[in-house]
Amino acid sequence: MQGCGAAGPADGATRPGPGVARSRRSRTAGLVAAVVALAGLLAGCANPGGLTGNLAQAASQASSSAASSALGLQLYLDGRTTATHADITLIDMARQVSTAQDAASQQVVTGADELRLRDDVTSAITAVGDQIDQARALVAGAAPAQQGPALVADLRARASALSDTSDRLKEAAG
Repeated sequence: MQGCGAAGPADGATRPGPGVARSRRSRTAGLVAAVVALAGLLAGCANPGGLTGNLAQAASQASSSAASSALGLQLYLDGRTTATHADITLIDMARQVSTAQDAASQQVVTGADELRLRDDVTSAITAVGDQIDQARALVAGAAPAQQGPALVADLRARASALSDTSDRLKEAAG
């Protein structure tokens, strides 16, 4: 082996006994087993994939945005936050809805049922975005404040509906 470029024991040195080699293999096997177990654990925590899993994630994101928008608007209507703070919240939520809308609408479908599902989820997300735009107009003074309570209720209802949709899609995705 010495002539093959492999490192061997130096002259006069002894090779490690079989117990040392076995110990190294055991440590390596243990490390590999730990990495495989960790990967399995992480895979179990991941969101379900595929069309339904991706649509579930988009619906969940839009649901959270609708609920946060409703809360921000309600705080503004109650005089518990400023127009600036409410608007910043609504802007952030509008961005989240836009991201969710893009994620949903860009899903590749393979048939009429999948197309209908994608379009239904995308439409529900788009409606949340429209409501957030109306809330921003109200906070800016461009819409009557009397519309506020109905807008809050609508945002909450849309948040609930999208949450239910997300749960249903997650269950279907496995």
